[in-house]
Amino acid sequence: MSLPPPLVIPAARLHDLADGASLEWLEVDGRGGFASGTAVGANTRRYHGVLVVARRPPADRVVLLSRLEEVVITAAGERYELATNYYPGVVHPTGHRWLASFRLDPWPVWQYRLGSLTLTKSLFAARDAGAVVVTYCVSGGEALLELRPLVAGRGYHALVQANEHVAQAAEVEPGRITYRPYPLIPPLVLSHDGGEWHPDPRWYYRTLYPRETERGLDDAEDLFQPGVLRVRLVPDRPWRLVCATRPMDPAPADEWAGAERRRRAAAAERGRDLGGDDAALATLGARLALAAEAFLVERDDARTIIAGYPWFADWGRDAMISIPGLCLALGRIEEAEAVLRTFAAHQRDGLIPNRFPDDGGEIPVDHYNAADASLWFVEAVAALHEAGGDTRAFRQAVHTTMHAYRTGTRFGIRLEPDGLVRQGVEGVQLTWMDAKVDGWVVTPRTGRAVEINALWYNALRRAAGLSRVWGDDPREYEELARRARSGFRVFWNPEARCLFDVIGDDGRPDPSLRPNQLFAVSLPHSPLTPEQMRGVVEAVERDLLVPLGVRTLAPSAPGYVGIYRGPQRERDAAYHSGTAWPWLLGPFATAYLRVHGLRPSTRERVRALLEPVIAHIGEYGLGHIAEVVGGDPPHAPGGCFAQAWSCAEVLRILAMIRRRPVAPDRRPR
Repeated sequence: MSLPPPLVIPAARLHDLADGASLEWLEVDGRGGFASGTAVGANTRRYHGVLVVARRPPADRVVLLSRLEEVVITAAGERYELATNYYPGVVHPTGHRWLASFRLDPWPVWQYRLGSLTLTKSLFAARDAGAVVVTYCVSGGEALLELRPLVAGRGYHALVQANEHVAQAAEVEPGRITYRPYPLIPPLVLSHDGGEWHPDPRWYYRTLYPRETERGLDDAEDLFQPGVLRVRLVPDRPWRLVCATRPMDPAPADEWAGAERRRRAAAAERGRDLGGDDAALATLGARLALAAEAFLVERDDARTIIAGYPWFADWGRDAMISIPGLCLALGRIEEAEAVLRTFAAHQRDGLIPNRFPDDGGEIPVDHYNAADASLWFVEAVAALHEAGGDTRAFRQAVHTTMHAYRTGTRFGIRLEPDGLVRQGVEGVQLTWMDAKVDGWVVTPRTGRAVEINALWYNALRRAAGLSRVWGDDPREYEELARRARSGFRVFWNPEARCLFDVIGDDGRPDPSLRPNQLFAVSLPHSPLTPEQMRGVVEAVERDLLVPLGVRTLAPSAPGYVGIYRGPQRERDAAYHSGTAWPWLLGPFATAYLRVHGLRPSTRERVRALLEPVIAHIGEYGLGHIAEVVGGDPPHAPGGCFAQAWSCAEVLRILAMIRRRPVAPDRRPR
């Protein structure tokens, strides 16, 4: 077992601050906590930090240690400030100038050239220890290292300003500094290989976060320094700083690093297998299998899937869609079962949660606002069965979901006499096109939405099949499926030779060309004829497919927005109105192969979809796939720099073209 080659960023890119600061890295602790920053060391988001902890895993996150201000003083008295920070009107210091390279190997490693000295810094999250380990090693001579921990001590969505409540002093003992900034915030415990602590309480004012500026959000923060740690660095002798919320002995740090390398190499090997003898796809699979590790985290006594970093918690729709790629394609059957248990345990009125609260508290009713998540749950259970998993624990949850849709449940979700499901209440977003800002539901889609009914038909067929497995009577589901397939004919748009997006409660069809119709082809059971499937795939390929994703609206449509940027209202207006989503490459590839079959030429067509992904892995979120990209060239990435379903669906594509031929359908199923 081996890790993929390091992702290396050369000095020229690092010395270009705008470029280097656009490259973000991520280390996770498996409990919802993480460390994150940029290749040049500058924090550009409020979410960046050396130690971000989840008080109620994986939620209630706190940015504890925002950053370390690092200064190296050579034996000749030369002083090098390594930090790079944004302040109003100025960048200070400009430590990125000293960078010789940055690489993920498999975690962040920085190399600085400081006159005759070379300083190497590395940072990794040690899952078993529950800590972040920062290591410094100098060569070419001795040096003095000064470390100033800058503490935020606040919720990860918030910002902190200078105040009189912050604790002024740390508790110091040999090899350890303990600092609790506020009574209700966990302590920051810095365990180290030796050094001298000098109290020096002071505020660092007005750190700016450029990504927050771009997003139209508050962008300035004050950080507190309780003191300075001075360390004598000896050539070629690593010095370790262990950042945690409890005392840690740094002596086992090398063992933790070895364990992390072995764990990550095993994960990478699972992904590498998906690429087969295609070296580029094998490397892509290995990198994405490593990325998958970031999303699968603890919740209670089971598992869950974080939707995206740096700001999302666990979302039901995202988790269900991600299970086949993050878990099943990589042979992680037990983890898929554990994720499904988490959401089944919180089912209410036949619905699984759309999302868990960021504060880790009880799930309010309005967090169940998803008309599709529970149908994706049924699909995930069926996929688990096909992968050899045990689905008996989900029998009641599946039947409860199907009964709720048939008889009606919250948010106007109910089966209508025509065999189709309608959904929608005023002011609530219920489909995956769920942007809402200042009470404005940007894409309401009230009525019979095309993907909800594709999911409903598929869920009926899946529930019938699972019923046979469980020894239950499938006949009611089979009859409902026949009605749903008959009713689904209303979605066919004969003029455009594709599907309407929504049939309103007044019977009027919405002809907007959107990717939601793909699910009527990509799901295992389709209500369409082969000719209709072909029409859908051709329409999406012609007007919506772009490098790295599928647009959410055709450019010719009124309201199309091709650039994703600006303050929240502007971004949300574009979110599902032209912005392209990488995760939709999975449904498109599945639909394409269903129509055309898997043979060398079609495999190469699907493989071509992955070429931009291979390049993207070295941009934006290093080793990850972004949440969205612009609908218009240059299709710039945006949103979360690491998104679960983006990663999952590319892994699923790899599994699909590597292992399982897909024959064209000749009849409705």
